[in-house]
Amino acid sequence: METNRDKKTKPGNSGRYSEEQIKEYQAKFKVLFENVCSGVAIYEARNDGEDFVFVDFNPAAEKIDHIKKEELVGKSVTEVFPGVRQFGLFDVFRRVYKTGTPEHLPVSVYKDERVAGWRENYVYRLSSGQIVAVYDDVSTRKRTELVARMTDQCFRAIANYTYDWEVWVGPPGRILWTNPAVQRVTGYSIKEIMAMSNYPGSIVYDQDRDRIERAFRSALKGSTGNDFQFRIVKKDGKVIWAEMSWQPIYDDDDNSLGHRESIRDITSRKEAEEELEKVKLKK
Repeated sequence: METNRDKKTKPGNSGRYSEEQIKEYQAKFKVLFENVCSGVAIYEARNDGEDFVFVDFNPAAEKIDHIKKEELVGKSVTEVFPGVRQFGLFDVFRRVYKTGTPEHLPVSVYKDERVAGWRENYVYRLSSGQIVAVYDDVSTRKRTELVARMTDQCFRAIANYTYDWEVWVGPPGRILWTNPAVQRVTGYSIKEIMAMSNYPGSIVYDQDRDRIERAFRSALKGSTGNDFQFRIVKKDGKVIWAEMSWQPIYDDDDNSLGHRESIRDITSRKEAEEELEKVKLKK
C-alpha cells in the first residue's frame, strides 16, 4: 500500500520531483563536487556557444590550475585560460553544447603564461544547457612515461649499437636479452641464440667448455669476472677467440636480475701474439 510519504517523494503524474528529492540530489552533488579528486568546471554558454563563462569550479580544479574559484566565476574561459582554443578544448565545448553528445579530449598539453601541464578532459552537457568539464592533471604520469621511454631508448641505442656482443642472462641461466652483435661474433641470429637451452656450452670449443661452464656457474652465483679468454665455434664451424667480462645485475631492492656478459672477438689479437711468439723463437 502506497503511503502519503511515497506520494510526496516520488515523481507524480506531473513528472516533477518533490522538493525533498531536489534538496537531497543537491546535497549529494555538493559533496561529490567538493570532494572528488578530479577537477570539475561548469560553464554557461553565451551567444549560442560563441563563448563559455565559468559558473562553478571545484577545490580539485583550484589545486590543479593554481587559481581560486572567486577569481574566475563569471569570466570567459578564453580570458582565464588563453590557450584553451589551441588546446582543442574550446571546440569540444562548442560541439557538446550543440549536439549534447559527451566527448573525451585525450591527454594533451595545455600551456599559457600562467600554467602548463598534461590534461585529460571529459565534457558533457547538462539538461540546463550548461557544460561540465571533468578533468585530471596527468603530468606526473606523463613525465614518468617519458622518462621511462627515453631511458629505454637510450638503453637500446647504446646496447644495440655497441660493438661488443652484450648478453643479459637471468638468474636461472637462460638468456633474457642480447644485442645484434651476436650475429657478427657467432654467426647465430638473436632468435637462434635465445632459443639455445644449453647456452653457453653449445657454442664453445670443446677444449674450453669445462672452463667456460665453471665461469658461467660462478656468474650465476653473483661473481664478477674480467678478461676471460675462450674459443667460440661459429655457426659456420669457424673457431674464433673471444674475451668475456661479466658482472651481476640487481634491482632497486637488491634482488638479483641475473648477470650481464660483454664478449668481444679477439682473434686478430691472438693471431698477432702467436706470430710474435714465432718471431721470438726464431731468434
